[in-house]
This record gives sequence, structure tokens and C-alpha cells, in this order.
Amino acid sequence: MTIPSTSSPVAFTTNRRSEMLSGITALLLGISLPASNSLINISLVLILICLIINRNALQFKPLLTNPLIYLPAAMFALLALSLLFHHNSYGPDMVGKDKKFLYVLPLALFFINQPRLIKLFGIGFLAANAVALAGTLAVGVLHIPIGNVDPTNPTIFKLQITQNFFMALAALLWLALAFKSQGWKRWGYGLLVAAASYSILFLVLGRTGYVALVVGLGIWLFFSLGSRQRWLLVVLGAIAFAALLLIPNKATDRIVQGVDEIKVCMAASADDVNDACRSSMGQRSAFAIEAVRLIKESPILGHGAGGFYYENPEINYKINNPHNQYLLETIQSGIVGLIIFLAWIVCCYRVIWQQTPVLRNVLLAVLTSYMACNFFNSFLLDSSEGHLFMIFVAILAGYSVTETQHVSDKQLI
Repeated sequence: MTIPSTSSPVAFTTNRRSEMLSGITALLLGISLPASNSLINISLVLILICLIINRNALQFKPLLTNPLIYLPAAMFALLALSLLFHHNSYGPDMVGKDKKFLYVLPLALFFINQPRLIKLFGIGFLAANAVALAGTLAVGVLHIPIGNVDPTNPTIFKLQITQNFFMALAALLWLALAFKSQGWKRWGYGLLVAAASYSILFLVLGRTGYVALVVGLGIWLFFSLGSRQRWLLVVLGAIAFAALLLIPNKATDRIVQGVDEIKVCMAASADDVNDACRSSMGQRSAFAIEAVRLIKESPILGHGAGGFYYENPEINYKINNPHNQYLLETIQSGIVGLIIFLAWIVCCYRVIWQQTPVLRNVLLAVLTSYMACNFFNSFLLDSSEGHLFMIFVAILAGYSVTETQHVSDKQLI
């Protein structure tokens, strides 16, 4: 029996099918994040299939020694080992949610040295957000009924926090594409940025989206513009901020409401705290107070997986998530876990800073926006937001390995 060479028609057909499957998988993965958790799971299975098909070409060794790969694995190991010493009722569930930390390696193997797949992933992500934006505008502005979508909070695929966060990232990417493009494409992308911003600020509820939009666009513009343009940006930003304060609008009302909720919760007596802190920002304030108490009890190694618990018996409300990723890491794994987490993030920033200015500014804005939102949410616990970060880190790990290989090649020359 003759073994076909790599140049034979059989091998060529196999490679073409493998490339097609990988492309479809990358596109589907991008679509799935803003659209469907089920599609995320299907995409991950397809990625494993792609890796099995291309198993002989996988670059395990350089990735296994990369801190972007082993630091999240260390975080997961620390959390899993805590089950041996702490018996929190929600511990196994928390470990199950954080098993996505182990996905960074297979995702990095899938995306490394594959700019085509990264581009297809981005196209899928923006396409799904464009569909969500069109649906939101149709219901919220044109008052066209779509299923059971609420006209006062027109979310399409996901809940308000997730949709607004992803829409903010989409607005950032569309803005970068607008600056890169010419003619009608620039105007088209600019229109998408304006529409996405309007949707986030005035149509869909969710203050996290405000943070993501302001931080993401602000960071990208600051690093992308010249010194004179930066001063103009500051002036325009001040004017826009003043307009939001002086002109009645939903965004300002939500921000003022949130500040008032925090004040009411913090000023409440011990007997009235449950009732005073039952609002959205009030609960987050109560979470923070409880988190600080727990951290003081066990600051070094924490209380283990599922170590946070808050209950408001008046409204039968129980939760194991303080809605702050930094507090959650410290409560569960102590200062040790927080240091590992922050070291992971610092490594991400280090890789980003080594990229070309155009790519660096986009990646920097995405990461900073994500980390800012983690002060108000535990995004790594959530399916869509958590998987997004694993994909983001996996792509960075690929960039890091590629950069290291280029440096080694230059040294050999």
C-alpha cells in the first residue's frame, strides 16, 4: 500500500477540509459569545476535533512553559485543592465554573500562528453583535415587536450586562476599523459605533456597559491619537460629560440611582440593612462589606472554593458571588490567589505592549475595559464573559510564543 505524500491529491483534500473546518469553528466561536452558550460548547468540541486532526503539528512545548498558560492552571489547581480542606456547599460548583481556566491551552494551540482564524473569530463576534444591535434598535427605537423582547430594555440574545459589555467591545473594534478604512466603509463603521454607543447608554439597562464603553474607547483613543488630538479628546469628553449631566437621559438617571443606592445601603442601621441594601448597587455594597470581613478572617489562603456567601432573608436572596473578581479571588484563595491572578494579568499587559502600535492599542483597550468591569462583576465566572477572556489570553499566548521564536531566530542569525 502506498502512503500518500503531502503533495498528493488525497493529502491536499484532507488539508483543505481541515482548514475549512477550522475556519467554520473560529467563525462559530465568535458568533457564539454574544449569542448562545450552547454554541460556545459546540465550538469548543469542534476545536478539540480540529486539534486531534492536526495533532502532529501542535506546538505544546513552547506553550506549556508560557506564564499565560500555567498561571491560570495554577489558579484552578489552588481552587480545586481547597476542596480538600474546606467544605463549602457551593465549592464543587465554583470549581466547575472555573474549569474554563484550563481551556487556554487548547485555545492557544488552535489560534497560534493562525491570523486567518483570529480574523474569522473577530468577524463572527462583530456579526453577532451587529444582529443584536439591529434587533435592539428595531424594538427600542422603531418599536417593532420581536418576540418577547422588552421595549424598555431591548436585549436580544443575552441579559443586559452581557449584551452591553459585548456591545461596548464591538463599538471599540468598529472604531478601530473606521480609522483604518476609507470612504464609505469608514462612514459605515462610524455609524455602527454611534448606534452601539446609543444602544448602550440610552436603550439597554446595565451600568457595566457604561464602564466598558468609556474605558475601552478612552484607552484606545488616548494611545492612538497624537498629543494635540488628545487634548481635543479631553475637551470633547468634558463637553459630553457636561451634556450628560445637564440633559435628562437614561444613562445619567441610572448612574445617579446607583450612587443613591450605595448611600442608602451604607447609611442603614444593622436592623434595616437588609431592606436598605436590596437594590442592585446596594447589594454590591453589602457584598463588599461581607467580602472584607471574610478576607480579614483568612487573608493568606482564603476560605476555599465557594467561600463567599451572602443572604438577605427578607427577599429570600442567596448568592455565592460578590460581583467583584478581585474580591472573589482573595476570598477563595487569599492573598496568594490574588497575586497569581494579578501576575497573570501583568503578563497579558506585557505581551500586549510588545505588539505593533495598531494591534497594541486595541488589545490594551480590550483588556483594560475587561479588568475595569471586574470591579463590578465576577466576569470569569460567567460563561460568555469568562470564555471571551480565555480566548483573549489564548491569542496573546500565541503572540508571545511567536515573538519569542522570532527573537531566537534573530539570535541564531
